Amino acid sequence: MSTLKDIALRCNCSIAAVSKALNGRPDISPLTAQRIREAASEMRYVPNTAARTLITTFSRIIGLLFYLRGTNIWEHEYHSRIAAGIQEVMEQQGYDITPVNIARKSVVGNYADYCKHRNYDGVLVLSLEHDASELTEFVLSNPVLPMVMVDASAPNHSAVISDNYTGMLELLRYIHSRGHRRIAFVHGEDTFITRARVKAFTEGCSALRLEVPKGYCRAAVYLDTEKTARAVSELLALEPRPTCILCPDDFAAIGAFNEIRRQGLSVPEDISLAGYDGIRLSQVMSPKLTTMQQDMHGIGRKAAEMLLETIKNPGMSPRHLYLGGTLMQGETVRDLNVS
Repeated sequence: MSTLKDIALRCNCSIAAVSKALNGRPDISPLTAQRIREAASEMRYVPNTAARTLITTFSRIIGLLFYLRGTNIWEHEYHSRIAAGIQEVMEQQGYDITPVNIARKSVVGNYADYCKHRNYDGVLVLSLEHDASELTEFVLSNPVLPMVMVDASAPNHSAVISDNYTGMLELLRYIHSRGHRRIAFVHGEDTFITRARVKAFTEGCSALRLEVPKGYCRAAVYLDTEKTARAVSELLALEPRPTCILCPDDFAAIGAFNEIRRQGLSVPEDISLAGYDGIRLSQVMSPKLTTMQQDMHGIGRKAAEMLLETIKNPGMSPRHLYLGGTLMQGETVRDLNVS
C-alpha cells in the first residue's frame, strides 16, 4: 500500500506538500497539487480513515519561539545551524515550522493565546532568558502544549542542552596544559548558558590551583564585538596582564582579536585567545581560533525529535538531554611550555 512518503519520493517533494495537496490546502501551487493528486491516483493511494480521523486533530505546524536582538534567526551561524537541524527533522516528518522572534514585539497578546490561535501542535523555545519575561511566564504557566526547550531550561519541560559546563572545563584544561596560569574570562550576559560556563571556569581554576585575580572575570554580551573589545582593553591594562583571554563566543572573539592588534600586540605571540561555539568563521581566520565547537545541528535535530515524541506521547515525563562539544585546538593559544 502506498504511503505519503512514497508519493513524496515519486513527486520529488516534501511529505508536507503531499499532505497539503491531498487535503485541499490553499498554500500550495495548483500545478504541484494537481501533479501530486495524479501521482496518488496512479499509485492507488488510499487514506487510512482511522488515522485520518486522528490526524485531522493536528495542524502539523510547529512554533519556533526565540529571542534574538538581530534581524532573524538566520543572521548568526550558531542559531541558524540549530534551526537547520530542527527544519531537517520536521520536514522529513511532514511538519511546517513558524519562527516567531519575540524580541521584535510582533506577537500581540500573551504567547499562550498566540499559540492557540496559530493551532500549533507543539512549540520549541530557543534562548529563553534574554529579557523575555513574558515568554518565561508563558513557558512556566503552560502545562498543556507540547514543548521542548532548546539550549535553555525550565521546570517541568523537556530540554536539549549543549553541555556548556563540560565544554568550558575541557577548554580551560587545554589552555592550562599549554602552560598558561593567568587566564581571564570575558563572559556573556547572565543566562542559563553563562552560569554553567562561569561555574566551570571557577571550579576548574580551583581544581587546577589557578589564582583568578580580581578583574580577570568580566561581563560582556554574546555576539557583541564592541563590548568584548572594551572588556579586553580593560584586561590588557591590568598588572599582571593575563596570558590568555577566553571570549563569550567566536563572533565576539573578533572584537577581542581586533583590540589586541589595535594595541600593537599579536595573537598568540603576545596574548593567547580562545572562543566558544566553533562556527565556520573561526576556522578561516588567520590564525585559526582555538574554540569549543558545539553540536549546533545535533541540538536542533534532537530537540525536534524530542518534541515529536512528546506530541505522540503527551503523558511522557520531562527529560533533559545534554550534548557534548568538540575541542578545536586552532592556533591562537600559544604553548608556553616551549621556550
